[in-house]
Amino acid sequence: MIIEQMFERRSQSVNPAHPRDPLLASLFGLSANTSAGVSITPDRAMRIVAVYAAVRIIAETVASLPLNVYQGRDDGGKEVTRAHPLYPLLHDQPNAWQTSFEWREMMVGHAALRGNAYSEIIHSNGGSVEALIPLHPDRVIPFMPRAGTMAYEYAAADGRSRIILQDEMHHLRGLSADGVKGYDPVDLARDSLGLTAASEEFGARFFGNGTVAGGYLKHPQTLSEDAQKRLIKSWEERHRGPQRSHRPAVLEEGMEWQAIGIEPEKAQFLETRKFQIADIARMFRVPPHMLADLDRATNNNIEHQSLEFLMHTIRPWLVRHEQAIRRDLFSIEDRRKHFAKYLVNALLRGDVKSRGTFYKEMFGIGAMSPNDVRELEDLNPIDGGDQYFIQSNNVAPLTDPVPKDDEDDLIRALTDLVKKNGSDSPDAATDTR
Repeated sequence: MIIEQMFERRSQSVNPAHPRDPLLASLFGLSANTSAGVSITPDRAMRIVAVYAAVRIIAETVASLPLNVYQGRDDGGKEVTRAHPLYPLLHDQPNAWQTSFEWREMMVGHAALRGNAYSEIIHSNGGSVEALIPLHPDRVIPFMPRAGTMAYEYAAADGRSRIILQDEMHHLRGLSADGVKGYDPVDLARDSLGLTAASEEFGARFFGNGTVAGGYLKHPQTLSEDAQKRLIKSWEERHRGPQRSHRPAVLEEGMEWQAIGIEPEKAQFLETRKFQIADIARMFRVPPHMLADLDRATNNNIEHQSLEFLMHTIRPWLVRHEQAIRRDLFSIEDRRKHFAKYLVNALLRGDVKSRGTFYKEMFGIGAMSPNDVRELEDLNPIDGGDQYFIQSNNVAPLTDPVPKDDEDDLIRALTDLVKKNGSDSPDAATDTR
């Protein structure tokens, strides 16, 4: 095909002007320096505990939800179709070395941290999807060679690159300005993350120096340079590090210790770190209590924050991935009847008492059958459990017709009610108030 001939650059060296690897970026002077003087890349950002925790909780929450392939029914319902070729890939194992959980955790983790996640689609001779091979986002450049067509340049670890066409790539992108590539969250928040990294380094140095203010030793005599070095080395060996802090010091030869106080702004680095945790929580839209910041947490607001997390953080990622799967993995013909969907019921189950109340209400209005309830509780279906009931004086199947005697009683009751209301308010029809 013409488009394949356009992209026949299957083997070429990486352009150093556009390095994907963070190491190459630093070698070419393209690392993301920050105002705090700390270089921030996605890998460096993951060494910040709050960033790692936020990315992990998003990725693990999504990956822990079952992902099924469904077939739509003519009545508007749906049913799981395990015979579909995509079912074992999405539900069980997408390639030879990853489980479905691991693959989805990696995809969502890449997208949350880097804004994009990629897997190469391997097709069988018959054209069906056979495997999904993950690609590191730092080594992929998406582009549009012409309107309406996507392509991807992938640089392998050996330095050679190749073009992957749109129908050979599964692309999960985050918020995007051009619809081609998602924003890089770490790049957008690099100054905030740089401040966090700098405060961590300051704290490490502070405690490494013995958790006490700096100072100097005052000797009554003039010491040579070598004598000064020996004295400093001896002092640090005795007092440097948290395990040696606060040890009593013995000063000889008339020496005195002159302490230098900590600057007030440096003494506030713990407050700075607290603020940065909240800033990272905002960045990833994760409640602070999930990052172990419980300063303003109560039982009530934790419950509401958890629900907001599911609604405003997890749900968009689920929809984003479901639609990316539909676009990339299902054929045009297949999309008419089949789709992939995450099951979110497990996240919304709550405690035993809350679940019991919910099931009772849903069962009483005919919205759920006994087997629907049993499925949500991971129980096997029972015979006759697919019947729906509605709660009245007596529980009756929803599909049964209303008995004639009950219908007559209902009509009489309604008639009496209308008559009673009319006799109580004879001027109701003409009252203009």
